[in-house]
Amino acid sequence: MIDRRVLWFCLGLGLCVGLGVWFILPGGLAGKSDGVRTSDNPLIDKVKSTWRAQDGERAEQIFSKVSKVAHFIPRGWEVGQKTHSGERVIFSWAKHRAHQAKEEYTVTWEVAPDGATKIVAPYAKPMELGWQAFALSLIADEVTNDESSVNRRFLHNPANFNFVTTAQGKLGDPSAWPLHYRRADWNALLADNR
Repeated sequence: MIDRRVLWFCLGLGLCVGLGVWFILPGGLAGKSDGVRTSDNPLIDKVKSTWRAQDGERAEQIFSKVSKVAHFIPRGWEVGQKTHSGERVIFSWAKHRAHQAKEEYTVTWEVAPDGATKIVAPYAKPMELGWQAFALSLIADEVTNDESSVNRRFLHNPANFNFVTTAQGKLGDPSAWPLHYRRADWNALLADNR
């Protein structure tokens, strides 16, 4: 009797582990989107390896950093429809883990026949300036839309504006500001706007 229970337990456990592995690995159901995986598509690999922001960072580096400071949950890459001006590569993301596919956002690149790659999604254009600009634009949008638990510290930190260079220096560097905009005044201004 005990041998039969052990046998059924082992079969059930094996079935559960097998199904778990099948769903988790990229070849399983959960890993498939439309049959095109990132590793199988040279166009996606081209965007990942050649597109750079002005500060030299690749898209995946930007997404990794932005996901730490804003509501940004990466979902995946896919190839879009071919247009008269080139082929499209789409990266999808969501603001929250529980969001369904209809609540996803996308960043779209267009790869021209000559190999030039550019972002075509207007809201993602700040990404061309670097991760901080993209994060600031997303966080500002979260504030505008009254999202909960917005990272206002990141939004109000002057060092996050260093992607802008003026004649006096980096925008986030207080030593480059005129005397009347030094850090003490900046902090007082931020306190008034909270």
